[in-house]
Amino acid sequence: MEIVNTAFRLFAEQGYDAVQMKDIADACDISKSLLQHYFPKKIVLLSTMLNELMLSAFLYSNEQLTSLSAEQRTMIQMSFLLRLLDENPKIEHFIRDVFESQELTTEIMLVTLDWLEAIGVDGETSAIRYAVNFALSGGMSVFFKRKVLKASVETIAEHIGQGFYMLLGEDQQKINRIYLSTAKYCTDRYYEQFVNYLYKHATIDFDSEMKI
Repeated sequence: MEIVNTAFRLFAEQGYDAVQMKDIADACDISKSLLQHYFPKKIVLLSTMLNELMLSAFLYSNEQLTSLSAEQRTMIQMSFLLRLLDENPKIEHFIRDVFESQELTTEIMLVTLDWLEAIGVDGETSAIRYAVNFALSGGMSVFFKRKVLKASVETIAEHIGQGFYMLLGEDQQKINRIYLSTAKYCTDRYYEQFVNYLYKHATIDFDSEMKI
């Protein structure tokens, strides 16, 4: 975990491409060969921390929003995650690097699919996979250009959630009702609860990367 945390800090500060395995080994005060004993390639290390980050974020929904429907939890989780990125440039930098890699984008999709299955989102696996891929890839492209496009984080999160459920064949009126029913949760109070929960349960050390 010391290696993972050190690498996360370096990736967040400098960007994935700029950091070499030797840089990570030096920062951990270990040899490159020892680093590669645990993580043979840099992308394996990034994949590990990505899984840790995603699973820790979903833990809040799994444990704190259990009384809500799968659709409501999906909408709320997307809103919280995008706000987290918006308010923490270093983490956004890290996630932007992830989405520039097809291999790592696929990793995000797989973790998300597992979570959607766990909370009971209805639909064929292939259809859910397609909907996640389309909604997230398009939505995150807009998110990373939000300042140029003058698009709010709330609007982007709403469109990602609605786009996902529309691709699964849900009625537009039902989707609107679901979105409106989540409004009371997408507030500072619940967001701060989510961030504190993430900070407490994440295996990655967010001390220098995330505002509390």
